[in-house]
Formats: sequence, C-alpha cells, structure tokens
Amino acid sequence: MEEEKIQIEEKTTTVVEEISESKPKFGKRGRNALLIDLAIWIAMTAYFVAFVSLGSGKQGFGAGVVAYVFISLRLLARHVSVSQVVYKPLGSVASSAGGAAGRVVSEKYRAPVIGVVAFILIAATSLLSKTTADNSIGYRIQSLLGIVVILVAMTLLSHDRKNIPWYTVSTGLLIQYFIALIVLKTQWGFDLFNYISRFLANFLGFSHTGAVFIFGDFDNDNFAKSVFPAIVFFCSFIYIVYYWGGMQYIVAKMGWFFVRAMDTSGAESVVACASPFIGQGENALLVAPFVEFMTRSEIHSIMTSGFATIAGSVLIYYLTIVPNQSTILTCCIMSIPAGLLLSKMRYPETEESLSKGDVKVPESNHKDANFLHAASNGSAVGMQLVILIGGGLLAIISLYNCVDFVVGWLFAMINVFEYTTGKQQEISIAFLLSYVFAPVAWLVGMPGGEARLAGKLMATKMIINEFAAYKDLYDAIKAGTFSQRTVDLLSFALCGFANIGSIGIQIGALGAIAPSRSADFAELAVSAMLTGTVATWMTACVAGALM
Repeated sequence: MEEEKIQIEEKTTTVVEEISESKPKFGKRGRNALLIDLAIWIAMTAYFVAFVSLGSGKQGFGAGVVAYVFISLRLLARHVSVSQVVYKPLGSVASSAGGAAGRVVSEKYRAPVIGVVAFILIAATSLLSKTTADNSIGYRIQSLLGIVVILVAMTLLSHDRKNIPWYTVSTGLLIQYFIALIVLKTQWGFDLFNYISRFLANFLGFSHTGAVFIFGDFDNDNFAKSVFPAIVFFCSFIYIVYYWGGMQYIVAKMGWFFVRAMDTSGAESVVACASPFIGQGENALLVAPFVEFMTRSEIHSIMTSGFATIAGSVLIYYLTIVPNQSTILTCCIMSIPAGLLLSKMRYPETEESLSKGDVKVPESNHKDANFLHAASNGSAVGMQLVILIGGGLLAIISLYNCVDFVVGWLFAMINVFEYTTGKQQEISIAFLLSYVFAPVAWLVGMPGGEARLAGKLMATKMIINEFAAYKDLYDAIKAGTFSQRTVDLLSFALCGFANIGSIGIQIGALGAIAPSRSADFAELAVSAMLTGTVATWMTACVAGALM
C-alpha cells in the first residue's frame, strides 16, 4: 500500500501546495519562454489600449476586460511563483488571524461559535431586510426553519455522529451566506451574476449556428435540437481550455480556498469545484489517480458534489426557462459548500486522506497533439453525453409513464380519482408524491397554497430528472401557477443532477476510473444522491431566508 501511495505521488503535479523555500520566486521558465510570453503580452496590451479607448460602453466590453486581466495573470504565473508571492503572504495573514482568533476562542469552541455567528447573520439579514408581498417575514422564517430542520435531520441520519466535522459544517454555512448575500442583497453582486448568466447564455447560443448548418432552421422549443448542440459545443470548448491549462488552474485555485476555509481534502475540494463546470462523472477525472485511494467519506463527498449541481454543458436549457437567470448560476456556486458540508455530516471522515491539506491536479496520461485535437476529443465526449442524456430521458420517461398508467388504472378500478384541477383525473405517481414533498417545499420557504404543486415538481426531479422538472416549471410559469418567490426557490431546489437515473451514470463513470472501488461506489451512491438532493434544498433555504 505504501509503495502504491509513493507511485501515485510521483504521477501527480502539485498545483497549490505548502510553500517550499527552495522553490524560486522568479524565472520558473527559460529566457526564450519569457521573451515569447512578453511579446504576446505586449501585442495583447497594445490592442487592449485601443479596445478601452474605442470600445467602452459597447456590448461585451466587460468580458474583454476580464479576459485581458485573466490572460495577463496567467502569463505572469508562468514565470512568477504565485505560491511564493501571493499564497505565502496570504497564508501568513490567515495564520496570524487564526492565531488571534485562537487566543480569543479556543479550538474546542471555534466551530460552534462560527456556526452560531453564521446562523445569526442569516437570521438578522432575513428579519431586518425590507419585505415585499412575495418575500414576507413569515416566508423567510419558513426558510430559516428549513435550514434548522435539514441540519438536525442530517445529524440524526449521520453515519457516525461522533465524528461530524462541525468546523466544516459551520464554515460551509457561512460561505453559503456570503455568496447569497452578495447576489441577493447587493446591486453590484446581482448585476455581476446577471451579466455572467447572460454572457454564458449568449456564449452557449453559438451552438445554434452549428445546429442550423446540420438540421436547418428550427424552433428553440425543440429540446434535442436546442440542448444537445450546446452540450457538444461546451465540451469541445472545455477540452480546449483544459489543453491550455486554464481549467486545471481555475479549479485548483477554487479548491485551494475550500481546503483552507472548510478543512476538506484536496481531492474532494477539486472535484466539488469542478462539478459546476464539467458535471458528474467527468469531474472525478481531474483527480483520477487519487480515486482508487480515496476514503469512503471522500467517495461519498465527490459523488454528492456531482449530484448537488448541474454542468455548464446543460446550462443553456435552464437559463432559457427561469426569468431570473442569476439564480441558476448562484445555485451552482452555493451548492459547492452545501454539498461538502452535508456530505461530511452524512458520512464523516474517519480515515487518513492521501490529499489532506493539499490541492493536486494530476497530469493526464493522454496529451492532445494541439488545440484542434482537444476540440475534436471534446466534441466526441459531448456526443457520448448526448447519447447518455437522450437515451436516459427516452427510457426513464417512457418507463415512468408506463408505471404511472398502471398506478392510475389500479386506483380507477376501485373508483378512486383526484379532483385538484376541478375535474376528475386518474391518480398519478406525481400526485401521490406531491403530498410527500409538500412539507419540504414549505420548509424551503414557498407559500403553503403552492407547496403541493411545487412538491410535485421536486418529486419529478428526483424520480425522472431535472430536465423534466424544469420543463414542468416552464409550463407553470407560462400558466401563471406560481408566485415569483416560488419560481425563484424552485429554480434553486431543482438545480442539481440528483435523480435515480444519475446513480447509474456516476457508478459507471467512477467504476471506469477505479474498478477496484466499484463496490464502494455502488454502496454509497443512493446516500450521496439523497444528500445531493438535500444540498439543493439547503441552498434554496439560505436563498429563501435572504430574498
């Protein structure tokens, strides 16, 4: 076992690690590489000067500025040790702050204090903020109660209550609060996320041109023709970004934050941060050499992260449905800490993690020849996802309707019908489950009169999948069935891959990466799926308390 661990260390490249004094601050690459990158930056800056002078106020100006800053920093990081220049000073500041906090609050009481502070902040913001008809104090109290119920329930259902890492739980809740606060309570935060959401929708919309070339002009209401091309396009783009090192860089930096803030392991933090970009199954490829040696708690965590959020490849479908597009993007980010903290409550760590305290993204065994090769491989992966999603939808919806017919027939044979719409209808699975999920919808913060119908959509999401649930939400929005608060909270609560069909996808994908752990994947899958579902509910509760 020790030899295998040593081998796995040799196969990995440390992206963010504890600072080594021997690591040079400057001159990481040779002189030729420096001159080439400097020439690229000078040419790019010359254009940027003209861009700022003549393009200010035009559409896409903000995106251009962000791209320039990101590329400049990436070029700088190729020659300057960011870990030495940035992370070491930040680490010193954090250590000093932690030491000061430790002198005020002992380590024994630190987690409870952070948890209490987090809940007080959520409650204070909730109760003291301006109210509206849709967002009254009563509805916000429902959401606050939902947070408490979820935390209590997860504690009672924990696999090992004695080892629940309350520091991880407390800081995770605090991070969720700050993300929701920025988006829902500050104009600049709302504008930023709204701008990013519109940008992503427009960006993914470029897939329409390729689809028109193949299929001819078509109506965007056609699910397959509007969603599947976007999946192929996004996967191709992500593989290009991965080829140039951008994806590893972004995910590693996000992972570094969660490792330091929530005390989670490097591998599970990287997977959690990658999930909103590349989705379930694919997210674990970023730490593939570690998967075989992961603890059961880490396996549960990475599976939960995949279930708790959606992937960028299907983002366009949801952005075209919900009126407030920023809710989808906000939920994706908030579900990162939600998935981690709830997974650690459900299945606490009791073993030694190989990546504890480190964020490592292994080098891929397969290297694309160039960016065109990467784009081609990405499109191939996209087509595989299209087949999986399309085939899964076809099979599950067909099977569901078959069983639904049988259920309705059985009740009809004994003259039992439902009359919720004012006319006689056969009993359906969704109708029965709507009463099961209605209390959950109420605890999330939805009006009592809409809770049953909202619960019906939440049941559809778990039994069939999120595509079908969002389609029903779209129909409900057009029919004016729900208030704006319910629409917004459902946008949060439905935003995840946690459904029965996804269990097979994750078991298959992870089993291909680490066949020796297939039994663990199968044993933990249902628990992880349910935990991922609860993570989206908790995200909705936090958002509902602040709306």
